[in-house]
Amino acid sequence: MSASAPPTPPRRAFVVLPLAWAAFILVSTLTPANSMPPTPHWELLAFDTAAHAFVFGVLAVLATFSARRQRWWPGLRARAFGTVLVAAIGMGAAIELLQMGMDLGRNGEWSDILSDALGVVAGSALMWFTRRFWQ
Repeated sequence: MSASAPPTPPRRAFVVLPLAWAAFILVSTLTPANSMPPTPHWELLAFDTAAHAFVFGVLAVLATFSARRQRWWPGLRARAFGTVLVAAIGMGAAIELLQMGMDLGRNGEWSDILSDALGVVAGSALMWFTRRFWQ
C-alpha cells in the first residue's frame, strides 16, 4: 500500500465577509440620526472622520482578500485591487448622496467621501504590501 498525502482543502473566497460588512456599513450610515447613540468628541481628529476611514478600510481589506481568493472570475482576481478601490469609494459616495437626498436627520458631506476614500486607500495599501503573506 502506498501512502499518499491527503488532498488540499479548496480555497474559499469568503465572499460573505465583505458582503456582511457592507451591509453593516449601509445600516449604520442610513439609520435615522435620532436612532443613533451620541458620538464622543475628540480633540485631535473628529470621531466621524476616524469612523468612516476605519469601516471603509476594513471593507477594502475584506473585499480584496475575498476577490483575490475567489476562482469564479479570473478577471476580478487579476484586477482585485483596482476593482475594490473603485467599488468601495463608489459605495461611500453613493451613501453620502443618499444621505443628502433622504430626510433621515443625517447630512451627506463631501469630507466623509474623502474619509471613506482614505480608509479604502489605507486598507488597499495594507493588503498590497502584505500580499505575499496571505495569497
